[in-house]
Parts: sequence; structure tokens; C-alpha cells
Amino acid sequence: MTNIYKPATGELIREVPDTPLEEIDAVMEKARNAYKSWGALPGSVRSDFLFKLADELDARTEEIARLEAQNTGKAIRETTAEASRMPRSVRYWAGWADKIYGTTVPVSPDFHVYTLREPFGVVVGIIPWNVPYIFAIRKIVPALATGNVIVLKPALETPLSALMIEEACRAVGIPDGVVQVVTGGGELGAALVAHPTTDLICFTGFHETGKAIARSAADNLTPTIQELGGKSPQIVFDDADLEEAMEAVLVGVFSGTGQMCFAGSRLLIQDSIADRFVEELTDRVKRLRVGDPEDPDTQIGPHVTSTQRDKTLRMIEAGKNEGATVLAQSSLPTQEELAGGFFVPPTVFGDVTPDMSIFTDEVFGPVLAVTRFSTEEEAVELANKTEFGLAAGVWTSDSSRVHRLANEIHAGMIWLNTYRIVHDMVPAGGYGLSGYGYEAGQEALTQLTRNKSVWTALKPGLPAGYPRL
Repeated sequence: MTNIYKPATGELIREVPDTPLEEIDAVMEKARNAYKSWGALPGSVRSDFLFKLADELDARTEEIARLEAQNTGKAIRETTAEASRMPRSVRYWAGWADKIYGTTVPVSPDFHVYTLREPFGVVVGIIPWNVPYIFAIRKIVPALATGNVIVLKPALETPLSALMIEEACRAVGIPDGVVQVVTGGGELGAALVAHPTTDLICFTGFHETGKAIARSAADNLTPTIQELGGKSPQIVFDDADLEEAMEAVLVGVFSGTGQMCFAGSRLLIQDSIADRFVEELTDRVKRLRVGDPEDPDTQIGPHVTSTQRDKTLRMIEAGKNEGATVLAQSSLPTQEELAGGFFVPPTVFGDVTPDMSIFTDEVFGPVLAVTRFSTEEEAVELANKTEFGLAAGVWTSDSSRVHRLANEIHAGMIWLNTYRIVHDMVPAGGYGLSGYGYEAGQEALTQLTRNKSVWTALKPGLPAGYPRL
């Protein structure tokens, strides 16, 4: 049994039974049996199920938003926006379910050659605790649309929204075993990854965990899709729309308490505007409202876990010890009922150099590292001075520079004069320690299905020129 705590207060909100390790074989067998019928359904039938699921989740939007705020500590304004978007996401993937086509290949007049795209079978999805509802939808629904079944393991600390999705699937008649949510710690995830009947692994989370998954998956040659961490820069040039850039910098690193893989945690600011931009930035940070996530006036909530809170606090101390300057910190809540919450002050560091841990390491908390640059070349060099390559933002009115930097920055997602915009139609993935593979856009369909080539001889036998024995 796992105790689920409310990050804002530290109080117990629910007990969730752990899935016993000895039941994993039964879970996988159930999934395999469910796949026999689900994978054989016409895409239009799977589509109908998913459209019904979208309607069911739509009806539960308020309930899901409140549950997500309680379980993760994210501000209710954020969880409401997320819960409102997800039914549209489900409908997007539902629309693809009957449009997964193969191709014909004009090899020769003697052959009819075509390809089929087929489901892998049993997908294992493993998701982190920072945005559990969104990640659960992004694992479950595309897998079902492409004819796979899924066993999903949410993070130990945040299983509640995934369990609600499983309940919604049952409510709309999706057959038993097509979606199974298992709950527990890392040993459960390790057992699923290593299981011989796992056909595909879709993981989102910490890069070191991703490495361990890849090593384990290699034993069975199980393919994996991995979306890992980031240390993303936002580059602001002196010709940018500074008002819009300011909003994007604040939202890009402090939303979700900074617990985002593509948080814009490094601000690279051109010397000529650095003083006035940073002055306004620090003033805004000092005025951020940190507090109870269920209060609609709260802008920043607590960390999801006490472990992550402690890690972020250590990173802030490391930044100080390495010589960075604390330019601003938000005030923490003073209410007695929030005294046990997992709060960290949103923090801005100045005088940050590339050798400092707050420049190179993912904090996964509300910490912004500010570094100045003079030239475009220096900005690119600083942006790429990391082992991560998930995202980047560029702010400039120079259209030529926009396209130069889009080519020169090593990241899988680049936003030009905006930041942190995602859509199911657009592939999202990273370079280096940020992972490989995609779970959005048409690329996701190709990675959730296998390609099979079929050759039919129109004139039976081997073609001319092949030696006979």
C-alpha cells in the first residue's frame, strides 16, 4: 500500500494498493489476450471507442483538474487548462485510428508490392510525476488508436489521474485488459521493462532512468521511445519584443513549479538590454504568488514530492557556493496549514557561468540561471553547451537570424518568438540526454506500428536474372 500525500500540506489524501510483483505475469498475459481482439478490430471501431472516451473525460474535466491539483500541487489554473485540453487530444488520435495506411511500391511490372503498418502488441508505458494526466493520455490513447494495448505504470506518488482514465475506459466499454494501470515503485517498472512479452516501451522521465531502461530493454531487443530531461535556453536579443519575451521567460521556467522537461531554465540575455530586462524580471519574480494550489489566485504551487523539494534546495545552495548571485526569490506562504507543504522559493540567479551546476544540470524546479552574451555566435555556443537537447526559445525581430538559429541550435523543439507551445500534430523529441523517438505527430504513428513488406509475384516464380539451382 502506498500513501498519497497532498504536496501543499503534506497530509495523507489516499491509500493506493501496490500491484504485487508476482502478478506481473498475469497482467501481461491479460494484455496479450486482450490484444488478440483489440488489434483485430477495424480502425473505425477503435475510433468510436476513443471518441466516447473523449466525451467521458470532457464530463470529468472539473473533477480531474481538482484531483490533479491535489495530487501534484500544481496551481488549479494550470490543471484546469490541462484537463480542458485533453479531450481534444483524445479526439485527435481517435481520428487517426482508421487512417493508418500502408503504401504500394512500384518495384517491377512482375510484382505487386505493398506495405502494412501493424501494431506492436503490448506497449508498456512509464510516466513521471510532474504532469501525470497529460502523460497518461499521451501514452494510452495513441497506443489504442494504432491497435496496441497498454500496461501503464504511473509514478508511485501520482497515480490518481491515471487510475481515473482507466475507470473512464471501463465506463465507455473499452474491453477489459486493453488498458491496465499498475501502481507501485521502480521495481515494478523494471519488471515490466524486462518482461519477455513486452513489445514496445514508451518512457518519459529522468535521463539516468532512461539509460537503465535502455540497458534492460536490450536484453530482449525491445524497442523503446524515450522523452527525457532538458536544460533549455531562452535566448533574448536586443531587437526582441521584450514585453512578450518577459512573459515567456516567466511562464517558461516557473509554471508547474519548474517541474517541466522543457522548462526554459537558462536565460541567455544580450548585454545591451540585460540590466533593464533582468531588473524587471526580478521585480516580477518577487511578486509571484506562491501558495495553496487550489486557491485560484495562486500562481506557483509546491513541488510534487519532498524529495524533489530537497533536491531543488540543494541546487540553490550549490549555485550560491559556486559563485552565482541570487537576484530574486519569491516569498513562501505563511499560512499555518501550509507549513508542511513542499514549497521552494522561485529563484533567479545572475552571474552564471557555463561551469556552474545550475547552468549544466537539470534542476527540475523553479530556478532560472541568467547568463549574458554579446554576439549571436556566443549565444549559440552557450545554448549548445549542454548534454541535453530538448528545447530552446529564441527572441528576435531579425527573420534571417530566426532561421539561422533554428539550424544551429541542437534541440528537438525550437520556439521562435514564443515558448512552450505543444500540439498533438507536431512531433516532440530531443537530442542527446533528452532522449530519442517521438510521441506526437504522424511520427508517433510510425513508431507505434511496425512496417511489413508484402511481395506478390504476378508471374509466379523468380524473376529473370536470378540463378536457378
